[in-house]
Amino acid sequence: MAVEDKELAMRIIEARLVRRAARSLVVAGALFAAGAARADTIDVTIDFAKILKLDKPAATLVIGNPGIADATVGDDKTVVLTGKAAGTTNLIILDDKGQEIANEIVRVSSDVRQLTTVFYGSKRQSFSCSPQCEQVISVGDEKEAFDRAKAQIQGRQEFSGAR
Repeated sequence: MAVEDKELAMRIIEARLVRRAARSLVVAGALFAAGAARADTIDVTIDFAKILKLDKPAATLVIGNPGIADATVGDDKTVVLTGKAAGTTNLIILDDKGQEIANEIVRVSSDVRQLTTVFYGSKRQSFSCSPQCEQVISVGDEKEAFDRAKAQIQGRQEFSGAR
């Protein structure tokens, strides 16, 4: 194993330990704040979809900030909600008469169980470790690393014929 590989492995291990400690604090804070949380908040993970089943047929979907989440109608009583970027927005669902069926808060976050962040000074890179660590792109990553990983992902998608 090259010296650079060993250094990267050590940084990843250190980042995992820091992440575990931070997670413990987050869980403690979440338990404390749980009483103030709204019951109608829909939690979605970045790059994952969630199926919402409705009691009434939906005709129109409105997302407050489409940069955070996307919603599409699967059929008239099924909505597919996809997390795009970390943040909070809302989802309004209207029937064919324009009457509001639902108005829900949507909270999008990353899957911290599989994401490891490594800092090189002030430069940040993100890795998905499940169990082998592979570089992924994440908002806030150092520009060169982000652009390099993005180009590789796009090249792979083009090679496989994905759109």
